[in-house]
Amino acid sequence: MKNIKLLIRITLFFMILIFLNNCKHWEYNIQKNGIYFKKISQSGAGNYMGYMPDNLNIQEFPCEKGWIHFNKNWELLSFQLSQDFMYKGTLLPAHTWIHFPFQEGRTGYICSFPHDYQVQGYLCGGSGGYKGTHTGFYESGKLRSFFPSENVMVDSVYCDASLLVNVNLYENGKIKKCKLAGDYQTNGKTFKKGKTIEFDENGNVKSD
Repeated sequence: MKNIKLLIRITLFFMILIFLNNCKHWEYNIQKNGIYFKKISQSGAGNYMGYMPDNLNIQEFPCEKGWIHFNKNWELLSFQLSQDFMYKGTLLPAHTWIHFPFQEGRTGYICSFPHDYQVQGYLCGGSGGYKGTHTGFYESGKLRSFFPSENVMVDSVYCDASLLVNVNLYENGKIKKCKLAGDYQTNGKTFKKGKTIEFDENGNVKSD
């Protein structure tokens, strides 16, 4: 039964890949904006997704060969680092995916680390993939959100290492939101383990 379910999942995965591939208009073995691509496609919104055969320095980032994404103005959107790289005060490890906002008006950026990685005092869960576990940063480079790889204490709040609810921080490092890994008491009230709670910037629990 397990083998059948696995076979079904694999089949569906490749069917989706084939469908997505057929929905795009690909150009092959072409140079665009000074970059050589094995294949590249432009979406209806104007964004580009291409496959580079070589590592390249692009817009001061060491980009790893493979898939890379640009907006319509050829500004980087998503890419993988080919080597360790210091960015806004944090040393990001090689093979980290960096994602800049696709939507106008959004700020900051998110990273998918290739393995669990210590960032600004917290062990952030890694994923090793483009769409894996994300760690968020403010535009300033301060940690904004992360999925802890183990239960973690933040501002005397014991936060759960949940894969569904991440730990959110204010830009000053104060706790903003998390799922409780243990009961939490404040102002004569107890919040039970497993509950997701939010805090204001003064550290007070927001009303339900």
